[in-house]
Amino acid sequence: MVYLKSTTRWRDFHFFRVTAYTFFLFLLQAQWVSRLPYPALRIDLFLALMFGVAVEWPPLVSLLYGCVWGFTLDVFSGKFWGFHLGSYIVAICLVNMAMEKLEFQNPVYQMSFVGLCALGQSVALGLYLMSEPAGTLSVISLWMNLAVRALIMMLCSPLVLYPLWYVKKEWR
Repeated sequence: MVYLKSTTRWRDFHFFRVTAYTFFLFLLQAQWVSRLPYPALRIDLFLALMFGVAVEWPPLVSLLYGCVWGFTLDVFSGKFWGFHLGSYIVAICLVNMAMEKLEFQNPVYQMSFVGLCALGQSVALGLYLMSEPAGTLSVISLWMNLAVRALIMMLCSPLVLYPLWYVKKEWR
């Protein structure tokens, strides 16, 4: 009984800590990352976060969390409704399907999986941007920026995932 109470308290504390960390990433994304001068540097920090949430939490809870934050980011982005929501749901579903076959504690697997999801997100974003009126970017430049964006997201994923997993081990 005492163990059950302590694990419930731990889960509640962990949920609130992850939610606070998510708000921090949201502010970082909105105030700093989205204002970077080069399009390739405007990465999506939440994609790696959703990967970590999908590994840590049950599928239904992680899908609900991804839906809430995906919708929130779609509202604040103002364009391409459903982009964040759809990419987070796909990423969470892929993680839950691949969790039986891949060991996600290895940072190389984490990075490669987030990079694969980021590449899919970049393809969806590129197809959307190609349908808009021609801007200052050429088609080749657009796809190069999106490929570099996916690579940077892949390389930054351990930095986003570290507070979710490795700090938790110290509290136990």
